[in-house]
Amino acid sequence: MENENIYRQELIGKYRQAIEGMFRYIPWLEQKTGEKLFHNYSGEAKLENSIPVPVYDGTLLGFVKDMQKTGMMDRNYVYTYSHYGIRNEQDELRLIGQVELKEIEAIFAVMAKYVLGGMTKGRLWSMGVENGVYLHGLKRIKELLEIWDKPLA
Repeated sequence: MENENIYRQELIGKYRQAIEGMFRYIPWLEQKTGEKLFHNYSGEAKLENSIPVPVYDGTLLGFVKDMQKTGMMDRNYVYTYSHYGIRNEQDELRLIGQVELKEIEAIFAVMAKYVLGGMTKGRLWSMGVENGVYLHGLKRIKELLEIWDKPLA
């Protein structure tokens, strides 16, 4: 039992150290969920042959940068999607709500789809806020860390 407590505390310490700074974004995410956080730059004159350039909310860009710094973004998130049978946003939110501490990496994988995928498809960064994946993911991680950060016996 003592070894289980030690292992669990080490695991929680690892996650807490990596992600705790991200919890400051929860109030902002609660406020912005459902909103579109980018627009296309139009400039002074609309040119016929120009490429639309997206302009993102500054806090969103800070959030994405901070998530990348956590080291918890799994580039192999596609495997998690396949393993859990995730096909759409509802499946993502369902998984986030059902995950326990031992499967917490699945939450990071879902968030990685939006954070890392946004590097090539910038729209994904905004979608993670719009559909609530970032918010629900951070809240669930915080909840799991608080629940399990107590001695079992």
